[in-house]
Amino acid sequence: MRAAAPRPSKGAGAGLRPGRGDGGAMSELDGSARTEALCSFDVIDTQAEAAFDDLAALAAKVCRMPMASISLIDGQRQWFKSQIGLGCTETPLDVSICARILDRGGVVVVPDLTADERFADLRRGTEAGPLRFFAGCPLVTRDGVAIGALTVLDVAPHAQGLDDTQRLTLEVLARQVMHLLEGRRLLRERNESDQQFRVLTDSMPQMIWTTRPDGFHDFYNERWYEFTGVPRGSTDGEAWNGMFHPDDRERAFALWRRSLATGELYEIEYRLRHRDGDYRWVLGRAAPLRDDEGRILRWFGTCTDIDTLKHAEAALAESEARFRTLIEVAPQVVWFAGPDGAMTYTSPHWFEFTGLGPADTAGEGWMSVVQDDQRAGVAAAWGAALAGGHPFEMEMPFRRRDGSYRWMLVRAQPIRDAAGVVRRWAGISLDIHERRQAEEAADLLARELAHRIKNIFAVVGSLVSTSARRDPALRPYADGLRQRLATLALAHDYVRPHSAASRSQPIATTVHGLLSTLLDAYRTESGDWRFTVSGPDGPIGARAATALALIIHEHATNAMKYGALSNEEGRIHIETRPGEGRFEIDWHETGGPPVEGPPARQGFGTLLAERSASGQLGGEMRHEWHEDGLRSVLAVPLAALHD
Repeated sequence: MRAAAPRPSKGAGAGLRPGRGDGGAMSELDGSARTEALCSFDVIDTQAEAAFDDLAALAAKVCRMPMASISLIDGQRQWFKSQIGLGCTETPLDVSICARILDRGGVVVVPDLTADERFADLRRGTEAGPLRFFAGCPLVTRDGVAIGALTVLDVAPHAQGLDDTQRLTLEVLARQVMHLLEGRRLLRERNESDQQFRVLTDSMPQMIWTTRPDGFHDFYNERWYEFTGVPRGSTDGEAWNGMFHPDDRERAFALWRRSLATGELYEIEYRLRHRDGDYRWVLGRAAPLRDDEGRILRWFGTCTDIDTLKHAEAALAESEARFRTLIEVAPQVVWFAGPDGAMTYTSPHWFEFTGLGPADTAGEGWMSVVQDDQRAGVAAAWGAALAGGHPFEMEMPFRRRDGSYRWMLVRAQPIRDAAGVVRRWAGISLDIHERRQAEEAADLLARELAHRIKNIFAVVGSLVSTSARRDPALRPYADGLRQRLATLALAHDYVRPHSAASRSQPIATTVHGLLSTLLDAYRTESGDWRFTVSGPDGPIGARAATALALIIHEHATNAMKYGALSNEEGRIHIETRPGEGRFEIDWHETGGPPVEGPPARQGFGTLLAERSASGQLGGEMRHEWHEDGLRSVLAVPLAALHD
């Protein structure tokens, strides 16, 4: 094997192409172009090849010469891709005859080197003796760069040179050498392109494959073999179809044959056998590569694993089916609206209830079923919810398909994206007509009972007044008793449940105001108020006031029976303490009869008070049974206190 020598590089040393044909030095620019051309062929220092050796031998035989070479001029040497009779693989440039004829066109013949001054300075020694005859045809690339020559040589001079046939043969063989070199370059470039293609396809997450124009599969990337686990080459041709699920094979193969016949894009979802034996869903796609005339050169295809996506889609479809079934069988009306409030979907129960059609309901058409005198208020409340993006809840009467009206509770929540922007609204409409009727009946009963209790207070007050008129000495006591009766009547009005229509007077708007009003009835005969209220005050809503009034009234009643108000010395201190998200009311009795411990049983009033604390107010109440008196602490969420 010949020793490896450095390959030519761009910009390597000076070339030897003389500008005058007088043996002068070649310009550095010419040498650079030649070096670049030789690099593109990737031929320097390669092994001998029969195709080149045959051309050199044919040149020697036709020209009847003992020596021949395919000489390539590197920037620093002359290297022979093939040689006959020279006995070496390369020479320095200073003994290269070839380097000095590269700027010549056509075949150059030197009958006697010793008689030609252009080559007088060359060392011409070979194993067979000094060279005397030289003939060569430059090897020229398509870009016109001469990179070497096809030469024939002899140690004897030939005065007659070469005849026309020999010259023509030398030119033809030189062109054939260039064809071989160009083919070598194309093969190298193709190999590089194939390597780049393989590296690129192997780096991609999809399975990639190619076929011939007739559909014969001849390439798969690494992902295919990693996914399927099959030996390389085992799925070439049409064997790939055996990797498909049996239920998908005929469908996939039929579509593939159609694409081959029509040139249409190939796209299909099918199940492909995984290396673990299971079948996974993949998306197969392929497109043809065409030449300038539209003929298909190759097909390039991909297989993308979509099994997780398919299962997610199936789960989503099942979830949506369950959700839709739930909506359709639910007695409530379920609906969705856009961010502007326009209706986009209503469950079937809506159409059954109202008798409207989808076109009648779309947008704001649903508002037509709201009772006329309620419509403006509903529109204002719904518009405020849309503008503020806050939940909506309102009771309103809807017209049924038979023309009657039923009360509905309508609730809606905004659905936001990751940025917090409202994308749509989800709502539900509940039929509460029977509940409303029950509430109205209960309110009527409560009002009737309250009326009867007020009548009882009035009768007792009248009896007290009558007795006082008969005995003037009793008047001071009678006046105090009447005042207590009036205060108790007011306390009773607070304690009983109210509707919006049944409340006869404004309710106190602060906790301290409510305590003062409720406990005013428990003054002594001398007018002494045995309560102290301290701590920051806070606002209270109507609903919370009713529950709190019941609790305070129960505490005061028990204090009159068993606690601090059952004697003349007892006192009650009430402290209010607003906190973070909470409001506490601390009821502390002192001076009453000694307390031995918790009562043996819990009375109905106490049970009702504790349920009001937890149920209506969402708070908690704890009791401490100290010897000097009861201490009870009520803790209520601020949001519930303002309700």
